[in-house]
Amino acid sequence: EIYNDGTELCEKMWGGAFKVVDNDTEAYTMWFFDSVNPNDKISQHLHPTGDTSFCNLQYFHKGTPTPEGDNFTECHPWKQASCCNSNIANAEVLRTGYGANYEWDRCGKLSPACERFFVQEGCFYECSPHIGLYRKWGGHACDEATDPGCSNTYNATCDPFSPSYIQGACANEHNTWQVHQMPIRKDYCDSWLTACANDFFCAAGDGDYFSCATAPPTLAPTPAPEKEKEEKLFRELIAVIVVLGALLVATAVFLCVVFKKEKDGKPMFQPLSEGKADKKSMGSVQSMAMSKKGQVV
Repeated sequence: EIYNDGTELCEKMWGGAFKVVDNDTEAYTMWFFDSVNPNDKISQHLHPTGDTSFCNLQYFHKGTPTPEGDNFTECHPWKQASCCNSNIANAEVLRTGYGANYEWDRCGKLSPACERFFVQEGCFYECSPHIGLYRKWGGHACDEATDPGCSNTYNATCDPFSPSYIQGACANEHNTWQVHQMPIRKDYCDSWLTACANDFFCAAGDGDYFSCATAPPTLAPTPAPEKEKEEKLFRELIAVIVVLGALLVATAVFLCVVFKKEKDGKPMFQPLSEGKADKKSMGSVQSMAMSKKGQVV
């Protein structure tokens, strides 16, 4: 196992983007079904001066959160105020959109229950206006006095992807997409681990999603030959049982029909002796007819 609990999954997998908090009033959820986004209240409580009227992260994000149309179904919780559009809010785009080797199923196909949580995280990252408060370089939530690993100010000369980048100008490289220490509900992370308990994920970098992108992919192990034989024998046994069952049903129906006809006085089969008697009678009649014919002559 890579992660001992849901806390390790959320904190290790995403490279410090999230921290797990066991207090629902102090942490965000990555998914919800309420008509009102519960994360609104969390941001008002934790960051009363934070501004969620614009989308602070910059990857596939829009500039400001706006309503989406009826085709916005994959990431529907954010339909009323979304930082992503329907072209991005798509499971396949979220799985492959960050480039080769950043797919969540590099080690083999995930179960639907497990994959759903990765889709939810993708929707949360791309569509939520609240996550921008925790942008690592230029986010409102950063406490520079206690955490040197983030900054409230973004410096384009420190960003390798910016035209203004100056190599070596900064101690830390900046970017516009990274999230830092956003509090996430513990019960959500525990549910994620439960859903993925039987799935495989990359263990490189202690299970870090981004370190895994640089590691050669290893597919999940295939079933052992003996197990495959057992499964084949089981399937064949089931087929034999089905065929025998069908034959028994057909036989029972046939016997019921025979019994009913016997009871109604219309037997399906006649005794062999009766058949012989009929033939003898027919022979006698024919002989008499011939005799009479001879007499007339």
